[in-house]
Amino acid sequence: MQLLTGPDHDTCHALNGAGAYEWWYTDALTADGEWGVVAILFRGMPMSPAYLAAPSSMAGGYAVSVYHRGTRIAFAFGDVPLEQCAFSSSRADVRVGDATLSMHADGTMDLAIGRIGRDMERSVHVNLRVHSSATPSSSDAFSEDHGWVLARPRATAEVSIALGEGNGQAQCRFEGSAIAYHDHNMGVRAMSADFGDWYWGRVHGPTSSIVFLTTPDSPHATTHIVDVTSDGVIEPWTTSRVQFKRRSVNFMGLVMFQKVLLEGIDAHGRQRSVVCANDIVCEDGPFYQRYISRWTESGALIGLGMSEYMDVQRLRAPWIRPFLRLPWIDHAVRGHA
Repeated sequence: MQLLTGPDHDTCHALNGAGAYEWWYTDALTADGEWGVVAILFRGMPMSPAYLAAPSSMAGGYAVSVYHRGTRIAFAFGDVPLEQCAFSSSRADVRVGDATLSMHADGTMDLAIGRIGRDMERSVHVNLRVHSSATPSSSDAFSEDHGWVLARPRATAEVSIALGEGNGQAQCRFEGSAIAYHDHNMGVRAMSADFGDWYWGRVHGPTSSIVFLTTPDSPHATTHIVDVTSDGVIEPWTTSRVQFKRRSVNFMGLVMFQKVLLEGIDAHGRQRSVVCANDIVCEDGPFYQRYISRWTESGALIGLGMSEYMDVQRLRAPWIRPFLRLPWIDHAVRGHA
């Protein structure tokens, strides 16, 4: 997994091989954990049941989830035909149906999720305006099979959420501020060809953030742990090590660990030991869990963050596809985007 940084890599790489993927991820969580949102725009969606069955039939896609007090209260995800999408090769401009990610000349980034599922009774609108300057861009080009771009991993943001039911009127609204996180992943072939397990997480402290990604059960296992300064500079840890504790099994037999211990030496030569405790499960499924996580260092609370676990190999199993189809919106069939 190649680590890249900054907006120069936050563009569409037009990967077209069987199972290839590219996604733009953004999340925001209020400091008290009351409200959170995750939105992902895809070109080639690794968990799409159609793409899993026919990995040469690439489409666009989206996923959006809204959380309140650790519970997912709204979500939507699905495929969108590529002709109803647009992906810029020069900057982070993405349109997937009614979902857009737009980068402006002043560095402001807007994420807007329109009324996905508008032929249904329920609706979700999400808007994020991200203000902070982007992380400096690394000089290396994308050259490995899979890449992870820390494009804007710590950024102040305004968040607006509106949920509606029945008559189309917003029944639930939230407007506030948070520190947002934005990254970008891509691969020249299916994730399941090269990864076993996938653990990721991030937490924003008062003046800096910690982000990690590790793929321990993989032929080419990789671990990245970094600090992100208040102005977006990435400071990687060295001799990084990740330990997993408190084994757990969910209702679908997914085996994961509720406690992740991150150890290493930071950019200033300090030995670090940070615990990411995945106590609040806000999304739970046959191959994936997402958490509102509690992060501590030397027993002191850093803050609440987000983290995830994915059993990538389960995506290869045909038995999993019916479970993925249940909440899916196929825009090619329903005729809207």
